[in-house]
This record gives sequence, C-alpha cells and structure tokens, in this order.
Amino acid sequence: MIATRAPGSRNRGFRCPPRAAGGTVLAALLLCLPALTGCGSSEEEPRIQRVAFCQGASSDNPQGDPVSIEFRQGSEVVARATGSAGVALTVEVPWGPTQIYVDGVQKGSVDEGVSADAYHSPGPEDVTYIASAEGCPEEAPPAAG
Repeated sequence: MIATRAPGSRNRGFRCPPRAAGGTVLAALLLCLPALTGCGSSEEEPRIQRVAFCQGASSDNPQGDPVSIEFRQGSEVVARATGSAGVALTVEVPWGPTQIYVDGVQKGSVDEGVSADAYHSPGPEDVTYIASAEGCPEEAPPAAG
C-alpha cells in the first residue's frame, strides 16, 4: 500500500508511518512471490508410461476365460485389469521397471534395467506392448482416458 498526499493538503484521517508502509509493501511482495514464480512450476510432470498386455489362449486357459492382470513395480500393484483371452489392455503406470502378472503368475516385464535418465515423456501413440501366446492383436489399443 502506498499513501500519497496532494500538495497543500493536510493529513486528515489516514496516516501511514513510513515503517508500516515499508512492511506492508514487503508483505505484499511476499504474498505475490508465488504468483511471480509460476506458483508450483517447480513440480515436475508425473513420469508415466503406457504398457499394454494381451493374454492369448494357452494350455493354462484353453477356454479363454477372463484373466486377472496386475502391473507391478516391485511388490506394489500400480494397475489392475480384467480381460478375456485375446484382448489387449493398455494402462498408464508410473515410469520404471514394471512386471506383468496374469492370475498371479509373472508373464513379462518392461523397462527392466533401464536407467532413470532414459525417461522421455510419451507421445500419444507410445505404448510398450507384450502379447503372450497366440490370438492377440498385432497392435495395442490406446490407453483408456
């Protein structure tokens, strides 16, 4: 806040001591500082990757019954899906080594041993696709948004 007085006028009513004005300006600047710096711009965008998996008909599941698919990073399940044999499912997961389990059995993995420096923001068509057994489509579908 800046207080001014027209020449020849008297201070009637409002008076702002110089120390208070300086403190007010400092407080206003401190409150505006986040807006000036982009308010949250220091946060990185989340690092994600798209992973697709298809479980074809196999000797374990000759009828093609629905299967439970888990995408894990270590012991943490980062995505789940249920699907029929021969249907490819695409999910977005945090970037990093991801193991794919079908009905509790590991069927594949992506980005094992890849350096953290290798990350790049995926484009709209970037998908890592793993097909297990025959009867899966040649390409993965886009991630459900």
